[in-house]
Amino acid sequence: REAALAAPDARPEPTPEPVVVTRRTTDRFLGAFSLFLVRLVVAAIMAVHGLAFVTDPVAAQELFATTIIPEPALMATITGFASLAIAEALDFGLLTRVAGLGVLLIAGGALAFVLWGNWSPFVAGRAGFVGELELLLAVVGLLFLCVGGGGFSLDRSFRKSRESSN
Repeated sequence: REAALAAPDARPEPTPEPVVVTRRTTDRFLGAFSLFLVRLVVAAIMAVHGLAFVTDPVAAQELFATTIIPEPALMATITGFASLAIAEALDFGLLTRVAGLGVLLIAGGALAFVLWGNWSPFVAGRAGFVGELELLLAVVGLLFLCVGGGGFSLDRSFRKSRESSN
């Protein structure tokens, strides 16, 4: 028994599988350009909404006061500055996934607490439903959260420098 245990292992050593590096489809030109355009449009929308909250805090506080959100003055200020920060992050493609989460939370909050407060998106006498823009923004925020900013972003350059250092 001891001789069998002391004998060298006769099995061949396993060869490691080669590492295949693939390029993300969002880093190729069309995917990167499309995400870049969507980022710019969402950044413009978030900047306009954030600027409206920051430049007219009284109207923003009155809007938040109609909801069940506590501390309307504080939440209006936070939402305004967060919208501006999200717009800047999306412009440069910096922390795009975090910015996507912010867009999702702000747009989802607007749907849940302001527009669909009575849980009915349909209004009598109006075609369609209320909150189309916010619903679209929430879905695009989810897209950014899941996919990232694409090839034309600072996130991509950070990822590329990490890949080259390894």
